[in-house]
Amino acid sequence: MTEEPRNEGKQSSSVAHHENEPKKQELTKRNADFMYRLRKELKESKLNDEQRSEALIDTETRLLEAQKTGKTAKQLFGTPTQRLNEIVEGPKKAKIEAQNNNMWIRALDNGLIFAALFAAMYAIMMLIEPKTITSTPGPSGLLAIILTSAVGGIGMGYIYKVLGSSKKRPSVWKQAGIVVIAVVLWIIFYTSFGMLPPVINPTLPFYGYAILAVAAFGGRWYLRRKFHIVGGIF
Repeated sequence: MTEEPRNEGKQSSSVAHHENEPKKQELTKRNADFMYRLRKELKESKLNDEQRSEALIDTETRLLEAQKTGKTAKQLFGTPTQRLNEIVEGPKKAKIEAQNNNMWIRALDNGLIFAALFAAMYAIMMLIEPKTITSTPGPSGLLAIILTSAVGGIGMGYIYKVLGSSKKRPSVWKQAGIVVIAVVLWIIFYTSFGMLPPVINPTLPFYGYAILAVAAFGGRWYLRRKFHIVGGIF
């Protein structure tokens, strides 16, 4: 006889405990429908199970938070298809941004354009005024062009890394100082490479410079297309 009252007391306290617990926030009917349609589209995408799960959790969390201020899924994400595109394109955009900020990819990009410009300039000089090159062949030598372009490319890659980030950009005076030092160093290297002996630094005929210019321009075009590089000196 004493067991019943005890059990009843436990049950009543348990019910009271559950009543005091805060109710879990649920999605509105429209937002729930949005999630349902997004799930269907995610199943048809090429994302793996883990990526789908993370995307759904992130979307639902943001929807629940937005509901507190009266925002709907449409206001926050647009259509389910637009949200899917945002989920899929997100990693791609991050990858492209990382490639654009990669110093060595930038160095190669700038080095190729320097090589192309030097080669094109010497090709024109060989065509119009060949004596200008034959009298001072050093800077127009093949090895000198390659080394000068490489140093210039690395220097520009470093400058872009330091000055390209708006978050960590130094003061205007420091920026000017970095650019001046880089230009002075490049001129020193350019002059030094021009002193290399002709044995290892041969000059090229007109068509040799023309081929080098086209190859460098083509290589840069391919590099920028492959790594989605934007901006730069040219």
